[in-house]
Amino acid sequence: MQDCVILGSVATFDGVAPDKAQALKVLEEASEVYNAWQVWDECRDDEAKAECRQSLMEECADVVQATANLVKACGCNDMRLHLMDCEDRDRKRGRVTGSKPYPGACGREGCKRFVFVPIPRPYGVLSKIKAKIGGLK
Repeated sequence: MQDCVILGSVATFDGVAPDKAQALKVLEEASEVYNAWQVWDECRDDEAKAECRQSLMEECADVVQATANLVKACGCNDMRLHLMDCEDRDRKRGRVTGSKPYPGACGREGCKRFVFVPIPRPYGVLSKIKAKIGGLK
């Protein structure tokens, strides 16, 4: 069985915009995670370690929140297929080796909540069109 972390749905902020500030917010929050991790790593007392862990988890949640805000701002409200693609890449790299993350987890093909229909990604299509019509900019 594969280890996993269950995140659930993430409510996004009102009025998010796909701008530089929103993208930088993810980096800012990630930096705060690292700082909180450093403090947690240095804690030796069990009680202090528990408090530091709570701060670390709060910062991790802020990264998830900032990421969800950016995802929503870019027009996506369902990351499941993207996360499955990420898992596939990580499996190919040998980073994930277990089976389903938890009993009852549904895979891409067997999921009853939605139907997976492979659609070819249009990467490179624009450059091919440009080449055919004389390199428009």
